[in-house]
Amino acid sequence: MTDKSTLQEINDLYNIAEFMEDEELTKALEFITKLILKPDIPLAVASVEIVRMQAIAAKLALQARWMTNVEKGNTAKKNIYYTTAAELDKIVASLKYLVKV
Repeated sequence: MTDKSTLQEINDLYNIAEFMEDEELTKALEFITKLILKPDIPLAVASVEIVRMQAIAAKLALQARWMTNVEKGNTAKKNIYYTTAAELDKIVASLKYLVKV
């Protein structure tokens, strides 16, 4: 059963996706939403998502660094890129642990 706070979290992630207008970031947020709703992920799916989410995290980190050093201007989006990349790294670490156990 989904409680009200989970629904709010999902809505908040949707708002971030709308604001950012970034396809890879949206894919990452969709994956996070799936994990919130159903955290018992099959090992085969986890193996694939480790690579995909780490690649997205790398892309987001590079985008944030680009916005910091070259593009300069949209601090809000830059900070969301940095945060999402860091949090995806944590999710990937959890998935790696799940696959090893």
